[in-house]
Amino acid sequence: MTDTDLKLARRARRGDRQALEALYERHRGRLLGYCDKMLSSRAAAEDVFQDVWIKVMQALPRYRPSRGSFRPWLYRIAANAAVDRIRRDRLRSGPELDADQVVHDAPNPETEGIGSEIARDLDAALTELPERQRSAILLRHQLGMSYDEISATLRIPEGTAKTLVHRGSKALRDKLAMWSDDER
Repeated sequence: MTDTDLKLARRARRGDRQALEALYERHRGRLLGYCDKMLSSRAAAEDVFQDVWIKVMQALPRYRPSRGSFRPWLYRIAANAAVDRIRRDRLRSGPELDADQVVHDAPNPETEGIGSEIARDLDAALTELPERQRSAILLRHQLGMSYDEISATLRIPEGTAKTLVHRGSKALRDKLAMWSDDER
């Protein structure tokens, strides 16, 4: 029987390195995938992913299980780090950075094994969403989080989480439909 995140987090808070490693292994793949989709750059995602685990190790003594489960707490750290990176990159590159430049600078999903034009279009459309909508969509549809977990992760009311997912999904559908119409 495997330990729950809560048990592992409690042990890790007390300095149990194996518990911290177990949490890392348990969340590594999905967390890196989340960062990759938020940032549209594997290199940036790996940087942010490492920053997230450094922040987790630093913040773990302050983690309070009574205030929420580990997964939303972890993804709140990741969401904040990803948004900080997006904003920092925007400041560095200046106002001429647009969605087309971000899409062209992103790794080619075919070389990443995603392998389809639809996936490329979806990734491109995701980069055009506002950060909070993108994060809510990824938390809901990539990670399968409940609206309650999204609410805790993004520190927003549950109704706002539902609205962000709904509006983000509609914006994605509209963008993909528009691109599809353009190809006809």
